[in-house]
Amino acid sequence: MPTSTIPQGAATGTGPTGAAPRRSSPATSRGGHRASAAWMTAGLAARGRRLISAAVAIIIGTAFLATSLILVATAQRGLEDGVAAGLRDADLVVEIQYSWLTTEQFDAVAAVDGVGRITGDASTYAEHGSDFFAGVSVPTAGATLLQGAIPTATGEIAVNPLAADNGVAVGDTLTVTGLENEDGTVNAIEATVVGIIDPGELSQLSFGEGFMATDATLRELDPWLGYASAQVELAEGADQDAVRTALATAVPDAEVRTGPEAAEARVAQLTGETAVLGAILLGFGAVALATAAIVIANTFTITLAQRTSELALLRCVGAAKAQIRRMVLLEALLLGMLASAVGVLVGLGTAWGLLAFARTLELGIPLGSGLAVTTLAVMLPLAVGTGVTVLASLHPATRATRVSPLAALRPTDPVRPGRRAGWVRIGLAVLLVGAGLAAMLYAATNRDMLAGVAGGLLSFAGVLLAAVVIVPLAVRALGVVARRTGVPGRLAVDNAVRNPGRAAATSAALLVGVTLITMTTIGAATGERTALGEIDDAYTVDLALSASAGTDEDDQPVPAQIPPGIESRVRALEGVADTALVPTTELTLGDQDWSTQALGLDEQHGNVFRSAEQLANLKPGTVGLSEGLQSMYGLEVGDRLDVSGAGGSQEMTVVEVGLGYDVAVHAQDLPLLGGDQVGDGTLLIRAADDADLPALLTGIEDLGEDSLSYGGSAVDRAVITQTLDVLVLVTTALLGVAVVIAVVGIANTLSLSVVERRREHALLRGLGLTRGQMRSMLLTEGVLLAVVSALIGLGLGLLYAWLGVQTVLPEGTDVRLGIPWARLGLILALALLAGLLASVLPARRAARVTPAQGLATT
Repeated sequence: MPTSTIPQGAATGTGPTGAAPRRSSPATSRGGHRASAAWMTAGLAARGRRLISAAVAIIIGTAFLATSLILVATAQRGLEDGVAAGLRDADLVVEIQYSWLTTEQFDAVAAVDGVGRITGDASTYAEHGSDFFAGVSVPTAGATLLQGAIPTATGEIAVNPLAADNGVAVGDTLTVTGLENEDGTVNAIEATVVGIIDPGELSQLSFGEGFMATDATLRELDPWLGYASAQVELAEGADQDAVRTALATAVPDAEVRTGPEAAEARVAQLTGETAVLGAILLGFGAVALATAAIVIANTFTITLAQRTSELALLRCVGAAKAQIRRMVLLEALLLGMLASAVGVLVGLGTAWGLLAFARTLELGIPLGSGLAVTTLAVMLPLAVGTGVTVLASLHPATRATRVSPLAALRPTDPVRPGRRAGWVRIGLAVLLVGAGLAAMLYAATNRDMLAGVAGGLLSFAGVLLAAVVIVPLAVRALGVVARRTGVPGRLAVDNAVRNPGRAAATSAALLVGVTLITMTTIGAATGERTALGEIDDAYTVDLALSASAGTDEDDQPVPAQIPPGIESRVRALEGVADTALVPTTELTLGDQDWSTQALGLDEQHGNVFRSAEQLANLKPGTVGLSEGLQSMYGLEVGDRLDVSGAGGSQEMTVVEVGLGYDVAVHAQDLPLLGGDQVGDGTLLIRAADDADLPALLTGIEDLGEDSLSYGGSAVDRAVITQTLDVLVLVTTALLGVAVVIAVVGIANTLSLSVVERRREHALLRGLGLTRGQMRSMLLTEGVLLAVVSALIGLGLGLLYAWLGVQTVLPEGTDVRLGIPWARLGLILALALLAGLLASVLPARRAARVTPAQGLATT
């Protein structure tokens, strides 16, 4: 009789008189629920080791979800503190969407009955000397007083640390110049510096020198002063609803909200990236939980299959189907609750560590202090983890009730090969894959993101359904090589395909992770290659250092000139392939009343140009404009355009030359147009193909030439490269969680199958299979399933990435597929390693069992 874990007394079947057992309906038996609970508790304790992998999967999934929710809530709270603390504390807030409140509207708000105190959120641009000197109103949300006092009187200002670093100190008197009046006069005040204030990370004063002042001071500087909002504190005894109605009447164009409502709207408007980040994190949390569900369902299916004799024996001694089902579901419920609780605790610890690390970095996002542990961040992971576990056990629990009591009276049969996939399953899989592909093709053609996501989910669901056919076929194909390694290889292939359902379930978790990682990797590489190609077309020079034209002491114009020695210093920077000093002047296009920087180019500058075709099109009598400038001036290639400068004018033919907002003419034409105002005012730089662009830009900035400005495709290249590299790094790390769960799933399946095939392995050992061959067989089986999962995932990821990029990018974009072979090779290697690691412990367990022990187990 098979050994089984049954609580003492459950199998005796005798009452006080020793009568035969009588089956009781759980609906009428008062002890039915208690019996199910007792069997469940004893069974769960006895099978604890078998359920560890399922618990680990639940812990990882719920920890991921809890971490995501806590990180998003903490970032959201920090952002609200940084950009909307003043709004949040107000009774009512008046603002106009996508516009400003005028001073008249602001004063109308202040005049409404019931308004006790009003604070404006105003800003203006002024000048201190020849530099811009931005001004904002005080008090400012998120600001910190570092020295001195907060301005309270007209003419008092507090400067930011950037101004203080440039020599402005408390007690200084500064001449601050504001904007012009209608009559052309300029407002200026003598301002006294009374304090130094840190404006916070998201203030507009974080990006240059600036000051804070009272509303009266700002109005003296700016006759057109506008307010982003008016924050109202109600007078004592005022009715909020009545005042809200009166404010809406006083300023009909404005929207009146409560403070918390306005704060939430401001955060949503200014920091949309946080919502995107939250969606990404929660999306990957869902992926982790879905992958965990696969592992959990597989675990319960196999453990219940191994307990056939035990469950049937329970049925023989009086357990009803409902009690068996209840017992299995209670096991899942208890396991889910315990593992989810641990997962939440792990998530709390992980979130604390990540935030502590993030606060040491300059991320540009205020993260505040502490953790925002909300009820949602605790209860949702608990509920989802428990729910996923119970749902994953429903099908195994239903199957467990189909066990015939007579099955307990005969020895355990050897594992039979799994049944072939039914036609209904195959037909449904084909239907889902076909519908999904059609939706993704439609999405790629019409740029419909929703259709693309739905198509991807449908097609992937179809692939998972068809895995019972695809995985065994792929294992057999790869097994051709494994079979040639000898008996262990042939047995490994046979074991891997013997039960298609188990093979498909084993590979599903890893398939999910590899597909998503591949899709992200190839999608990012394709997006980067496509974007860089578009940048090369729009700006065919990597870097351009430009000097500005000026005037001499007699106010006579002086042409732009790169300082001596700059070119040699730039050439010495790491990552610079070549440079060219180019003649420059200011030219006027058409009848415009402003001038534009123009460069004189010819074939000798091909060493720094990325587009030889564009340079070849720039012939004498032509003017080169980028697509942006053509659009700005309403021109097309081939149009005629009057170009004039200090030396004369000429009608020229428009050609395309990607220099951003700079103009290009042939080197022969520039002296004729610019006259004596032509100087070597631009240094063009070609970066090496393997250059570290952020480091190169830092090197340019470290030259210390503040009079020079730089632009070019390298700036955009650096931003795009960094952004996409961070995206790949973050998503790969997040999706790595799914791969960890997948490794747990493979190890779990192999471990349970080792127990399931104990007699078979003992018989093989008895027939001469050595321990080393046994280990080799199981290692080969795990690697085969992992490699098959990885190869299928790589193929699906490539397809999804190609169609996804075309869905995301604007219509007409020349999509250039980028395949990072090194990264894909790394993914395949990691999958191989996953199969090996997942097989180690099961192989050791199988090899330790002697033939006599295995054959004695019935």
